Amino acid sequence: MPTRTSKSLPPDLSKHALTLVEQYRLSSDVHQFRVREGSSLIGRARATMGQTDRGALTFVTIEDGKGNPIRTGEVKEGDVLLIRGPADQAADLAGELGLSFRDNPPEGGITDQLFNRDSGLAEVLIPPRSPLIGQTFFPGMVTESGDLIVRTPLAAGDTLLLQGTWSALDQRLDQAEVLVVNSPDLVRRQAVPMGSGAKTVLVALAIMVGLLATGLVPPAVAGLIAAGIILISGVLSTEQVYRSIGWTTVILVAALTPLSTAMQVTGAAQLLADGLVNVVGDAGPYALLAGLFVLAAIMGQVISNTATSLIIIPIAVVAAKQMGISVQPVLMCVCIACAGAFLTPVATPTNLMVMEPGAYKFTDYWKLGLPMLIWFFIIAVFLVPMIWSF
Repeated sequence: MPTRTSKSLPPDLSKHALTLVEQYRLSSDVHQFRVREGSSLIGRARATMGQTDRGALTFVTIEDGKGNPIRTGEVKEGDVLLIRGPADQAADLAGELGLSFRDNPPEGGITDQLFNRDSGLAEVLIPPRSPLIGQTFFPGMVTESGDLIVRTPLAAGDTLLLQGTWSALDQRLDQAEVLVVNSPDLVRRQAVPMGSGAKTVLVALAIMVGLLATGLVPPAVAGLIAAGIILISGVLSTEQVYRSIGWTTVILVAALTPLSTAMQVTGAAQLLADGLVNVVGDAGPYALLAGLFVLAAIMGQVISNTATSLIIIPIAVVAAKQMGISVQPVLMCVCIACAGAFLTPVATPTNLMVMEPGAYKFTDYWKLGLPMLIWFFIIAVFLVPMIWSF
């Protein structure tokens, strides 16, 4: 198949944190200082720490002793400052302000400190007519809400790098003042390891699988229970749930369901089955298997394969009894035929779900589906009677 680009598939953001850190030069010459007892910074407002810049030194962020970014309150003993710049100037600043180099910096470096399960970075652009135009920003500046930090302003391109919790990035950047380069929601899902919500999702998945395996509730109810757990626990918001639904798939599946019903109600399926029995009834059991397979395979390409099996099975049982053969090979043949819905995407929800993200066309499916369907035909008609005899 030709190479195509999906319009719905999000870009690869797995290395987004490293890209931002390198692009904004946050990984070069970054020094970590601990606020010592008696430091002149103690008692100073943390929101104004960006004004500590001296010469070629640039303030990056301030953290508590556990590595969590701090945005409000006053500087305390034990806080950690991240400063980028030449080592000699950083040493002079440490001596002047009463700081000491951090003895045991955490593993992962600056990338993991600025980009983790709790907080992250977002790159935004200032659009024309934004109310932010004309306002003064400086590195490390904290927004009025106290949950976002301006990391690095670029005067040439009106570009800002913001740091904050993921919830703050989702809420504060959904406004007209800025244009977000990459959605924080997409970045978090691709570039950050599984967070605390992952355990809740795994529990919901286990409950759903258990309910499906035991049959305690219908499959639809099991799915709703799992979705309700994820939504009520706060792993996903209502807006995120709506954004994650593939509405094209939902509409197509919903539109095909009445077609299956119509085939049964109008008698079209019964008419096709009666004609099949009249044609192959006297040609032997192998001809019956071949005819049932062709009928089930054709119907399975345009309507649900589940509905196809419900239509074909009663007819297959009656035909087997009329010919005086066992129903086991006949039903196994129908089972395999109904599972061979490979030629089109509409009969199998799984094929339909990957159609848009994979940039597939309707005519792409038969290229692999037709050889697979032929192989299924050989198994159903010739191998099945060897295992389940007539």
